[in-house]
Amino acid sequence: MMNYPNTDTARKILIADDDRVNQQLISFQLAGLQYNLLFASDGQEALELFAENRDVELVLMDVKMPGMNGLEATRKILELEPMAKIIALSAFTREENDFDAAEIGFIDYVSKPIRKEELLKVIAQYLD
Repeated sequence: MMNYPNTDTARKILIADDDRVNQQLISFQLAGLQYNLLFASDGQEALELFAENRDVELVLMDVKMPGMNGLEATRKILELEPMAKIIALSAFTREENDFDAAEIGFIDYVSKPIRKEELLKVIAQYLD
């Protein structure tokens, strides 16, 4: 797990992705911005980090992870905090997925490979 705290006033984002390259890519794309990034490598770790850090303002959740996947982790996080803002990350487009993102509780969706412009736009939409 990599955690990059910026400042005490930074907004906290939890990134759940089992691929270290994706974690590093997101970290690089958000470098220089005032975000405190927490990283989880599976759904169970994401759930635990969220429970320990209730000031997380946004979760970027990979859908397919080993162990507890992102769909199950999202459901459990929403049981803890029904107003949690969770964005799905997936290598598939919305149309290709075999789940309804809104039905699960995701507020939005970003497809991989993650493009910086799209990521920043989606984050800004929910952390204005």
